Amino acid sequence: MNRSWRQALAGFGGFLAAATLLAFAAPAWPAEKVGIRYLVQGKKVIPVSVSIGAWQITDIKLPDLVVTNAQEPPLTVEQVEVVGKAAGAEALRLTIAGKPLADAIAELADILNNQQRPLPSLQLAYGNVALPEGKVAAGTAVAGGQSVILPLSRIAFLHHVGHTTVDGLEINLTIATAGERTAIPFPVPLTLYQAKGRYVFPLKGDVQMAFLPLSYIHHRAAASQEFAMDLVGANQKDAASFTDISRPNPMALTDYGIWGREVYAVGDGLVVEMGDRFPEKLMSDPVKFNQPDYVKGVLKELIPQIGWTNAAAGNYVVIDHLNGEFSVYCHLQEGSIRVRVADKVKKGMVIAKVGNTGNSSAPHLHFQLTDGRSFFTANGLPMMFENVPARAMIVDYPITANTLSFSDSIFYTVR
Repeated sequence: MNRSWRQALAGFGGFLAAATLLAFAAPAWPAEKVGIRYLVQGKKVIPVSVSIGAWQITDIKLPDLVVTNAQEPPLTVEQVEVVGKAAGAEALRLTIAGKPLADAIAELADILNNQQRPLPSLQLAYGNVALPEGKVAAGTAVAGGQSVILPLSRIAFLHHVGHTTVDGLEINLTIATAGERTAIPFPVPLTLYQAKGRYVFPLKGDVQMAFLPLSYIHHRAAASQEFAMDLVGANQKDAASFTDISRPNPMALTDYGIWGREVYAVGDGLVVEMGDRFPEKLMSDPVKFNQPDYVKGVLKELIPQIGWTNAAAGNYVVIDHLNGEFSVYCHLQEGSIRVRVADKVKKGMVIAKVGNTGNSSAPHLHFQLTDGRSFFTANGLPMMFENVPARAMIVDYPITANTLSFSDSIFYTVR
């Protein structure tokens, strides 16, 4: 997806170091006084898991929470403490408090209270949101009967490198009200996910896999796109470097080596959704589509005509692999899609060609695996491929992983 527009939809970012711990009293207050839940219905917290030799890398995107003050007196969320555990023992601790927490709350509250984003835009960024009734608190102070949203995913990621894998997570909220202070624990089950299907890569040839899951500012900031990747060309003809995605000074779509390349179904399945109404002529001039404001204007014009998914994803296909996993192929070339809804597909079958439709800043294939068909509300899932071994990430050590990551970009020749 286009980086600048995606950032506008996904919101705000930043990373926070541990802060001073606050003392609190026990036991925690009952739910009749304070309620805590996920912002997103059906939320799965899925870590990136990579093993390199004896070292284990675990990377976790924090869930966004809704805290509801169900009592009459006001309360204050003083801090959020996140504890990661490995085999039951504490492996890391992160404290979020002060200005970073207050600023993130205020920014999202301003968007929601002033209705600055339509629901599909919020879903694209956060997932299947269940918003509280009424206006949400614009800071850490919460009036009686009011809710506050803690957008933790916009503040910090947990990244652990050690000889154990983080397999447990607990979030403790320090709440103060009426002269009392206590910690309320909120356990977060981790879904240690490995893709069920045995998939092949959706393209062949020299490929750059860009904006992989450890690139926090792009796909990982979104919901269904959390483990997505953008696939562009490498080793372009006449390019100065194998990292270039086009010929120098591209003037047409054909100057991008990836444009028109065949797209393959990654596994057997059933086509359950598609869109082919995005006119590629609107995205045929590199001088224009490299300007973020131009793409925004095109999308604003097309959404009422072809819908949110076909506009944002461009021409696209969704395949149900009948195992709880769905593959999604976006920005496809106009007129190239060879399948229709209800068609059965086989692994390795050509389904379309790479194009430059939708929210794009250059021809590429946006690919993702999800647990549902919706581009807006499904959970993103990690994925590996039979013909792209884990050693494509790093060749010097034995390596296993649940998703291609470790680096922001991977260059590989897929056969």
